[in-house]
Amino acid sequence: MELFEKLPLILDGATGSEMMKYGYSMGSSLEKWILEHPERLKELQSGYIDAGSGAVYAPTFGANRVLLKKYGLGGSVREINLRLAGLSLEVSGGRVPVGGDIAPAGEALEPFGDVKFEELVYVYSEQVEALEEAGVAFYAVETQLSGEEAKAAVTAIRQSSKKPVFVSFTCTESGKSYYGEDFTELLSMFEELGASAFGVNCCGDFGLIKRLVKEMKAEAKIPILVKPNAGKPVVTDGRPVYNLAPEEFAKQMLEIKNLGAGLLGGCCGTGKDHISALAAAIK
Repeated sequence: MELFEKLPLILDGATGSEMMKYGYSMGSSLEKWILEHPERLKELQSGYIDAGSGAVYAPTFGANRVLLKKYGLGGSVREINLRLAGLSLEVSGGRVPVGGDIAPAGEALEPFGDVKFEELVYVYSEQVEALEEAGVAFYAVETQLSGEEAKAAVTAIRQSSKKPVFVSFTCTESGKSYYGEDFTELLSMFEELGASAFGVNCCGDFGLIKRLVKEMKAEAKIPILVKPNAGKPVVTDGRPVYNLAPEEFAKQMLEIKNLGAGLLGGCCGTGKDHISALAAAIK
């Protein structure tokens, strides 16, 4: 909870979209690619810390058994999480806390699919145990689609750790989760589950984000987290490109901070220049 002694807390920017600039190709395992090119991650995260990030996420977003299995890596959950978290901890060198990043597993829970809640808790528990062993300082359960799946992740974390947990959802154009849940209802749900911060990430509609922050802030007992994309993407040569300039990103984020968000960073399309501009605007 020392993370919240001084708010606002500036988080880091994107990992996946930045690795694409270095040569990573969508459709392959980002986690494996980073382990094969560790110097790229070190350069990226050193840049974020130098730019003003007060915390960074280890590149473990897709490092659960379900997602790794798609690339023939389902049996390497512990090894991959230990190595990826270790890279970020090495970069940080104790300067800023490093969080374990956790993605949706991509499996629909009953009654929408065949996966039982307890099975998904086990999937996340395997990843969390490795991240605890690595020594992460907090957890980021992000880009979530479903309240129940995010609940499974938080349940798994709380079985192994008392460390802070950030929970954030991406949203549809209507301002709800992809399963149609209201953000204020999700906020209440995860406050009860012991989340340390709650909010929205991986969304590029700043008008919508501002509305959600206002609504959540009116109800929140915990800090609000906002980690948006650098605007809405334009597909170029088969891949999404985000064109929002760092200065405009920082302007929008300053308004979001003034509406009550306490944890601020970037998602797809944001790099160290966006974080640097954000840090300067807040300062």
